[in-house]
Amino acid sequence: MTRPAFSRPAADSDRLIGSLLRVGIVQSVDLEAGKVVVTMGEQTTPPIDWLMAVGDTTIWIPPTVGQQVLVIAPEGDIEQGMVLNGLPSSAFAPLFLGLKNAIRFQDGAQVSYDPEGQHLEVETPGRVTMTAPGGVTIVGDTTITGNVSIDGDTTITGNTVVDRKVTAKEDVVVDVAGAPKSLKSHVHTGGTISGKTGAPV
Repeated sequence: MTRPAFSRPAADSDRLIGSLLRVGIVQSVDLEAGKVVVTMGEQTTPPIDWLMAVGDTTIWIPPTVGQQVLVIAPEGDIEQGMVLNGLPSSAFAPLFLGLKNAIRFQDGAQVSYDPEGQHLEVETPGRVTMTAPGGVTIVGDTTITGNVSIDGDTTITGNTVVDRKVTAKEDVVVDVAGAPKSLKSHVHTGGTISGKTGAPV
């Protein structure tokens, strides 16, 4: 029986299917070019792209050297290959946080949200910077543990309780019932022949 011209031997088809998806290990990452080189057994890819979430919202998560990944090669052509980032392995284990959604970084910093406890948590061994020219609004009780530095004017609506010493390098003006009083230069009646005390020392 003559085989149709368009048919392939079964072995060829199996090889083609097998070359479409292959597991490999990241050997190098070019962060400037957005390319990665992957070793798959005895074969090494040329620098190829890794799949990213791009569009109006873009997410940048580069692969890590030594990470296990899945290489997708359209039509079995490794030159057109691309990397599906992130297969779990003993070296890069999942977080196993149950229902929590989390992002963990190389230095141990982590952003997580617990939908059961309705708790958003940010942990970092370094620092956090927020840049918002339009302003930042916090709705809810706020607790700060540590020193606070404010570069700019401060307006407080409501009672203020201070249980420690307040130090002012310039002056503090307190508006009592519409009558501003300077803590730097105010005086009290009584205490001297003039009927007023001296300025605070």
